[in-house]
Amino acid sequence: MKVQNALTPADIANGDDGQVAKQQGLHEKTPLWYYVLKEADVRNNGERLGPVGSTILAEVFVGLVQGDPDSFLSKKKDWKPELPANKPGTFTMTDLLQYVGEINPVDNIKTVDTL
Repeated sequence: MKVQNALTPADIANGDDGQVAKQQGLHEKTPLWYYVLKEADVRNNGERLGPVGSTILAEVFVGLVQGDPDSFLSKKKDWKPELPANKPGTFTMTDLLQYVGEINPVDNIKTVDTL
C-alpha cells in the first residue's frame, strides 16, 4: 500500500475554496474539519474520505463498539455469528450478503455461488 504524504499548503490553497482559505491563512493553519474535506477533494475527487478522514471515522466506530457493554466484543471474546451459513460451522461475507438478501441491488442478484 502506498503511503500518501500530508497535504501541502499549496494543495490546501488550490481551487476556489482554497483561495478563500489562503486569504484567511488556513492553508498554513488548517482546521481539522477543513483538512478532512480538502483531503477528500484532492485525493479522491470528493467521492470518499482520504487517509486522515477515514482513519478518524474508523477509529470512532471501533471505539464505540469497544466501549459499548452490550456489543459483541464485550459479550464474547470468541464471538462468531450464529446465522445460517452455506457450510455449517462457518460464516463468510457471502453468507452475510445472502442473509440480508441484497447481493447486488443494481442487477437484482439474489444468490452467490461459493467455491
